[in-house]
Amino acid sequence: MNQYIDIDKEYQIRLNCNESYIDMDNNIMMEIKSNLSTIELHRYPENNMLEIRNLYAQYAGTQSENIIVGNGSDEVIQLVISNYISCGKKVLTLDPDFTMYDFYTDLFGGNVVKYKLGENIVFNLDEFIKLGKKENIDLIIFSNPNNPTGLSLSNNDIIKLLKIFPDIPILVDEAYYEFNGESMISHINEYKNLIVTRTLSKAWGLAALRVGFLISNKNILEKLMKKKIPYTVNSYSQTMALTVLKYPDRVIENSKVIIDNREKLLLQLKSIEKDASMEIRFYPSKGNFIFGRTSHKYALLSGLNEKGILIRNFSDDTFRITVGSQLENRKLLNVLREIFIYQVVEEYAK
Repeated sequence: MNQYIDIDKEYQIRLNCNESYIDMDNNIMMEIKSNLSTIELHRYPENNMLEIRNLYAQYAGTQSENIIVGNGSDEVIQLVISNYISCGKKVLTLDPDFTMYDFYTDLFGGNVVKYKLGENIVFNLDEFIKLGKKENIDLIIFSNPNNPTGLSLSNNDIIKLLKIFPDIPILVDEAYYEFNGESMISHINEYKNLIVTRTLSKAWGLAALRVGFLISNKNILEKLMKKKIPYTVNSYSQTMALTVLKYPDRVIENSKVIIDNREKLLLQLKSIEKDASMEIRFYPSKGNFIFGRTSHKYALLSGLNEKGILIRNFSDDTFRITVGSQLENRKLLNVLREIFIYQVVEEYAK
């Protein structure tokens, strides 16, 4: 959990949390400010959140009765794990993947079984199925696209999993859906064990609000709602989410811009990889971030820190870079070239 400790405010460029760099449209901000003035502070927040569910259902291509709204997708992920996992039960996930799966599984006494993607970031469906059967798992959960690698599993592979494990709930975390375009939401009523989660924190650019969604069939929702804490999404977050959800075209347009920047950034990073005097590797991605690997972590992190650039560091030889604005990406690339190509000074080579 160390990666979530608050950081020093001196960093000028933050490419560590997969936040959107695109500011909210001024007209939408004006509407938000106007709507916030209508909040009655002496009233509890709306618990049913039907308006939010209706708007998100229109965007996601589903029905409002198939949606639970939570305090970020973290809350609804925790809700799923708390319902299906207890002492000694097992969760199958990918390695690496979103660290909160491990945290919540441990919180409720479960054990995490991990399928390693390996150095080349490869998913083998047959091996994953074999591991799940061998370990007699109770829940399958993974992010798609995968955070932090950017790997995307095909809908066909996920459907095969749903059929192979018909009595095991399978949670597909689509936090980065907008940067990939592949979704399982249209299959929620076809497979009784399918659960999908989404968020407004990434492509929608509303990380400060903590608003997330769980989408599944009515039987699963009825089971989960029995244990859901009421009033978890505050009135300010609800009001702002309601305003922004009326403008889905904005998030679609912004996602296209970020995808374009991602591909341009990856092209330049692969060029650095090719010309580098010290080993470094970058991987293709379907998220708003790019995964990398180097045995020269000290050189990478000290060089970026010196220039006020923050990326996500993992405990092994890997790291993740959020796709920033064109200016931020250009500054990042210049520093990486300085570290790995132009200037390999003694302190960088430690």
